[in-house]
Amino acid sequence: MKHPILLLFVFLATLQGIAQKPAAYTTNDVMQLYTTMQGEYSAMLTDSTYVTLHLTPIWEREENPYRWLYLEVVKQETQDIVEQKIVEIVPHSSITFDVVVHDLKHPEVFVGKWGNPSFFDGYNNSILKGKSKFLFLKTKDYEYQTSFSRRKSLKCIPKGDRVHFKFAQEDQRLYLKRLLNKSSKLTEVIFFKVPND
Repeated sequence: MKHPILLLFVFLATLQGIAQKPAAYTTNDVMQLYTTMQGEYSAMLTDSTYVTLHLTPIWEREENPYRWLYLEVVKQETQDIVEQKIVEIVPHSSITFDVVVHDLKHPEVFVGKWGNPSFFDGYNNSILKGKSKFLFLKTKDYEYQTSFSRRKSLKCIPKGDRVHFKFAQEDQRLYLKRLLNKSSKLTEVIFFKVPND
């Protein structure tokens, strides 16, 4: 194949076919994905803009504590908002998960609330509108990835671009590889996880 990202799509499609009837998920399976994704990440985008990505646990109710995260991406220099989403994790098996990305009806209300997750306790999922669904596959402990093209769109990723995400807790990074629509140009951005201490 001409492009490495296309190999990733074939790999994920193969895994999806193999994973039709894997073992049912356990609480530990979904907790592992949930804890791997959450945190604060920093990166320089391909246009030399520095951004910070926050993925903060919210609505951690006892009956379903590993389900919801608030996503906020800001430009480091200006603090302008790039993205605001609510991320929902829906497990299917021990290795397959839907990550559902919801828009907010009134995103301005939640600006900066990644630092105060209890703020969301005054709201329920009626604040959500629209959604995009991504199939994430566990490739090893604390490592998850997905690919998408054409059908999905995030504000900062134009529809039609082919994109591969990989969350890897072992080296504290989020990898984003993107093949531009109608182009052979492959770009890569690496988000480094900011230490908690």
